[in-house]
Amino acid sequence: MKKMTQTFIKKNIKLLTEFDRYMMQHRQVRDAIPYGATLVLAVTGDEAFNKTSRAMIAGATGKRAKLVEVRKEGSRWIVRPLKKIEQATKE
Repeated sequence: MKKMTQTFIKKNIKLLTEFDRYMMQHRQVRDAIPYGATLVLAVTGDEAFNKTSRAMIAGATGKRAKLVEVRKEGSRWIVRPLKKIEQATKE
């Protein structure tokens, strides 16, 4: 499992806060996330963050986990399901 740095942790907290606010204003985004899903945070253009985020999820979830990537693209968030943990670690 990849080690989390202070920079990663701070950015992760900031993104979670932003995503939470976004979900409150965009019901369709909230409704697209299955109950009990594990969120994989990603940011367009920040491959180092995305790689660490996917590595954390791969090490912390079982093979049957429901994975959903929430990707920040500018001021909006894109929600897409990830079928397998292997997919999360490859992209």
